[in-house]
Amino acid sequence: KCLIVDDSLVTRKLLKRAFERANYIVDMAKNGQIGVEMMKQSIYDVVFMDLDMPVMDGLEATRELRRWEDVRRPGARQPICALTGSNLNDTEKARLVELKAAGLDVFETKPANIPRLFKVVDDVSDMFS
Repeated sequence: KCLIVDDSLVTRKLLKRAFERANYIVDMAKNGQIGVEMMKQSIYDVVFMDLDMPVMDGLEATRELRRWEDVRRPGARQPICALTGSNLNDTEKARLVELKAAGLDVFETKPANIPRLFKVVDDVSDMFS
């Protein structure tokens, strides 16, 4: 089961279609605030989280979820893969430290490379099992 949190309807539909074809149950949220509420209600194998969204961005959503998990689900943690349209330039590379500190587990760029995202699912399954 996976959650796609992205303000782009095109991205949400593309990822949903790809993961449903691979027999995943897929939920979607259009911003971080909705995504956090969904993650509090359900456990996902992986969450794909856009960083740049209105209402609540992916970084703040991850921070909020991690604070909540520390109190409500100590020792349990949902794996989150950050998705961003930014390339890994020097500024973004420096930001990786901040992203990891916030609790993001994996970082991928958009446009989404579907085979790489399936590998992310395999990798986080190994990390969190």
